[in-house]
Amino acid sequence: MVVASSREARSRKAGVGERMRERAPSYAAALVLTLLFMGATLPSPLYVIYRDELHFSQVTLTLIYAVYFAGAMATAFFLGRISDEIGRRVAIFAAIAVSIGASLVFIFADSLEMLFVGRLLSGFALPLASGAGTAWIVELCEDRCTAASLSAGAILAGLGLGALISGLLAEYSTEPLVFPFAALVSLALAAAVIVWLLPETVKHRVRWSQISLRPRIGVPRSIIGAFVAPAVTVFASFALLGFYSALAPSLLQRSLQVESHAIGGAVIFELYAAAVLVMALTQWLGARAAMLSGLALLVPALAVLVAAFQSHSLSLLLTGAALGGGAAALGYRGSLQIVNQIAPDNRRAEMVSTYLMFCYAGVSLPVVGIGLLSAMQTPAFAEEIFAVVIAAFALLAIAVDVRNSRLART
Repeated sequence: MVVASSREARSRKAGVGERMRERAPSYAAALVLTLLFMGATLPSPLYVIYRDELHFSQVTLTLIYAVYFAGAMATAFFLGRISDEIGRRVAIFAAIAVSIGASLVFIFADSLEMLFVGRLLSGFALPLASGAGTAWIVELCEDRCTAASLSAGAILAGLGLGALISGLLAEYSTEPLVFPFAALVSLALAAAVIVWLLPETVKHRVRWSQISLRPRIGVPRSIIGAFVAPAVTVFASFALLGFYSALAPSLLQRSLQVESHAIGGAVIFELYAAAVLVMALTQWLGARAAMLSGLALLVPALAVLVAAFQSHSLSLLLTGAALGGGAAALGYRGSLQIVNQIAPDNRRAEMVSTYLMFCYAGVSLPVVGIGLLSAMQTPAFAEEIFAVVIAAFALLAIAVDVRNSRLART
């Protein structure tokens, strides 16, 4: 009996080890996404330093941020499906090369024009990595639900770590505008090594002469109705993430008189850390339940955010960041999972890129709107309008999903 129990224990351990080996490639691909997405938020705590050194306005700051996502949207529009043609590995190698080039521009940046160029290059790298990496994880991971959580968690972790590391280096290093980007180059090189070791999942690749730059986004007509709610959800979720990522450090300085770059980075990190934690603890929630829960949480998160700036309260801001991170995580994971479930195999990267277009639009357009409205009115008024508009999008997504659910039952 003891021998039988021992054999059973060894068999369980062997089974766990085998499952870990099977999942190792998908975890490695997720790590690559984490390392590359650190570049999306790494400059955020540094904007205050750039603004003081180069003497530009809050509107210019939001435009620098928006240029990043304009580049991302253009790349997703024209190259959204390119990893289906040239392979996941080559597409991510290209993203790594562009990311390193962008970091080098930032290291030597001494003018506003160079900041725009650096952010534009960073924007080109983002969709190449996200479209190819997300599809790669799905293909390396047998369970699409797990794949959606893994890729979403990896991206959110990268976004949080980028701001945290940058804020710490900006506050405590001797070269606050150099060391963060030097660290990013090192991490990009580590990502390249991991990519080289991963198996290619695209079996039938086209020749370079056959690659088309025709726009590669779209949703099959038969599933457009099912795609609307996830698209609106991710727009609203990423609008809140974009607000914190772009404006939190400067708003901390202006409204709360918090000068520390480390605290600015830590607030952004808290937002994404809460998102990753909520994602890890809610795996039992189905895709639709997660999406609707995230949408429902967005409204109080936005209310707390507005209250924090009106009352000049850091504790309320941290509470709002935690609520917002949880809401965005649920909305993002649930909506991405639904997209993965409804996407045809031969159009997955194309549909994911279309979905990501709504991410980029959500994370950039409202931020630009806030900057322009702040210049014309007051920052407080702009923040209130932002909260009302994003809350309206959240309610719209809920209404569309409920309507689709009723139609499906009839």
